[in-house]
Amino acid sequence: MPNDSPPPTESAFALRNALKQTQVQMAHDRLFERLGQKLFNSGWSEELMQWLLDEVCMQFGAPHGLISQQHAGALKILAQRGKTFPIGARVPMLGALGQWLKEPLHFEVHSQFVPSLWTLQTNNEPTPLHCYHLPIACQQRAVGLLGLITGNPLSPASLQVLHSVCGLLGFALQGQAQSNSVIDDSYLQKLTPREREVFALLPSGPSNAALAQKLGISPGTVKIHIERILSKLDLNDRTQAAVKAVEAGFKSDGL
Repeated sequence: MPNDSPPPTESAFALRNALKQTQVQMAHDRLFERLGQKLFNSGWSEELMQWLLDEVCMQFGAPHGLISQQHAGALKILAQRGKTFPIGARVPMLGALGQWLKEPLHFEVHSQFVPSLWTLQTNNEPTPLHCYHLPIACQQRAVGLLGLITGNPLSPASLQVLHSVCGLLGFALQGQAQSNSVIDDSYLQKLTPREREVFALLPSGPSNAALAQKLGISPGTVKIHIERILSKLDLNDRTQAAVKAVEAGFKSDGL
């Protein structure tokens, strides 16, 4: 009766490979588990972002890594590890960087080495390095870039994990940017409810008569309200008041 079982060496190799894959998957699961727990307990922070980059670099064997956020035509380094620029450094989005973050974004791995992102000289490295630049996005809108340089090529399964990481980063960084862009509108407390109504309609550019009709008051009363708004907010004219109203989030309603 023929023996169809593989040789012992092949069986041992297959077993070791399966065990290694299981350990890798468990490490990925722990990464997302711990990230979720940290978000639950403390929310998003710069410290958590650095922790996430460190964990990703360790899991994927990347001695060099960075997380950057797009702003005003540049990538700002938010977290870094190894031979890259310090946190806070800004890298202009020229050449490949600008192309990689064109919207609408689709997840794509870019392996081109970009000298403006890294401080290491690849030709001086004793072993070949593998570059991975991955777009950070939310709803296919560019938020930033995750960069890793590894000693070994990453598997398709590893890149899928990084795809998920980039989505989480995109959501967190976009939410943080929106929170930071909230304008202090406490000065509106200086205005009476009626003055706030008038103030909110100024971006529409209506005349006093149109405002009066909209609010059910006389044009003379509208004029008095506008004069008081200018005085209370230390503004020179109606145009400045309209700009201030737009900054506070009031938009034209078509008047």
